[in-house]
Amino acid sequence: MLLDNKNKKENTDVTSLTQLAYKLIKEQLVSGQLKQGEVISISAMAKKLNISRTPVTYACQKLESDKFLNIVPKQGVIVKTITINDAREIYELRAAIESYAAKRGFANITENDINYLEDSYSKQVQAVGENDIYSFMLEDINFHKYLLTKYENSQFFSIVNNLFDRAFLLGVESCKNPLRLAESIKEHHRIIDCILRKDKTGFVDEVERNILNGYTSLTGAYMKDFHNLENLE
Repeated sequence: MLLDNKNKKENTDVTSLTQLAYKLIKEQLVSGQLKQGEVISISAMAKKLNISRTPVTYACQKLESDKFLNIVPKQGVIVKTITINDAREIYELRAAIESYAAKRGFANITENDINYLEDSYSKQVQAVGENDIYSFMLEDINFHKYLLTKYENSQFFSIVNNLFDRAFLLGVESCKNPLRLAESIKEHHRIIDCILRKDKTGFVDEVERNILNGYTSLTGAYMKDFHNLENLE
């Protein structure tokens, strides 16, 4: 009986440490501290996080399942590079889910919700004024997640939480283009304006347009990078 209790405690400790390691490593991935294509040493990461190898290994396996990492035999753990096709799938899935939720949840938006969105918009404007892309993207994601809450579907959030984390990285790249950053602010303003005018169709269209324009801007950036690589060869 005592042995069983000990095993249960050890399993609980490994589970909790795995969750902590997952959270900490994911934060480094989403923030860009760990770059695409970078090789991660499990031992070095365990030492850095002050967590033993086993939970860190389990955390990396889960992050591979969530498409943040690739575990390659004899090479190690590599930060996954998001391809153009990956980006297309992420943006299309976001557009499908968020447009549907916008259509179904429009009638549930209250005056308090409008105040919240306007406050979020103000924070975005401030971040743009300070050329703080990271803070802008944090608030951009917050803005979109909040809109999703107006349609109650817990399954959406089980999908989009991981999706938004991957979209964050793409959004940072997209918004390195100052024109895209300025246009994104305008699109968020139009979303709020549609709510104020009780224009449901316009609201749904603007939500979808805002998401897909991010992809359009991003693919332009990708193509520019590819052309630069070709010129170096």
